[in-house]
Amino acid sequence: MKLARIGGLALLSTFALAACNDANGPSELDQAIDEDVAIVAADAVLEDLQQMVISVASPAASGVSFDVPRNFSRTVSFFDAAGNLQGAYDPLTTASIHMLIEMSGAVERDGWTATIVRSRDVTVSGLEGEETERTWNGTSSTAVTRSQHSDENGTRTYDMSGVGTIVAVVRGVPRAENPWPLSGTITRSITVVITNGPDGDATRERTVVVTFNGTQFATLTVNGEEFELDLAALQSDRAVRRRQHKG
Repeated sequence: MKLARIGGLALLSTFALAACNDANGPSELDQAIDEDVAIVAADAVLEDLQQMVISVASPAASGVSFDVPRNFSRTVSFFDAAGNLQGAYDPLTTASIHMLIEMSGAVERDGWTATIVRSRDVTVSGLEGEETERTWNGTSSTAVTRSQHSDENGTRTYDMSGVGTIVAVVRGVPRAENPWPLSGTITRSITVVITNGPDGDATRERTVVVTFNGTQFATLTVNGEEFELDLAALQSDRAVRRRQHKG
């Protein structure tokens, strides 16, 4: 077992050993891919949560916070409870906000570099009146090129692409008293293209699901393999921890 820092993510890893010493278990390469995909997905979750912020003063400009330079644009539309388009945000009558978000740029962290392009089509509802909760739903797409992951086991390079869904992610209001999403999931289907790998060129498919439970610790699974996602660390040095195999 080893603790590795890849892309600014603290990752408790066991891929140097076969799971439970099972010869039929996943290969070392596939376990490494699981962990590298978890790192990329955690970065996307960080962005998702950064966008789930609404400033009453300026909803169109809120939620933008990146730790590296990225190009960013957002188009915002406001709707009342009947679904009628509004010309401006009204804290009492606006019931939902629809956002189209585009982001691109480079990631450069300890052990991980990549170029990323992400888009989101999301709606936040439950805003009318003196709300206590806001619910986020939507879709996303991602393209990650030259995603390079380096550690003591060597350097792995991939291209990744994927689509995602944000389903009923509930954030409590006021935010200061409810720092963590209360419930909901973010799911991504990711295609990993390996170039010049140990077995030549190859493609892998991964499904990543992040499940929120109202606490600091969400569950992130990669094809069913569980990792612990520390949302408090996401805002500082971002932590993903593989849950140990039993065997």
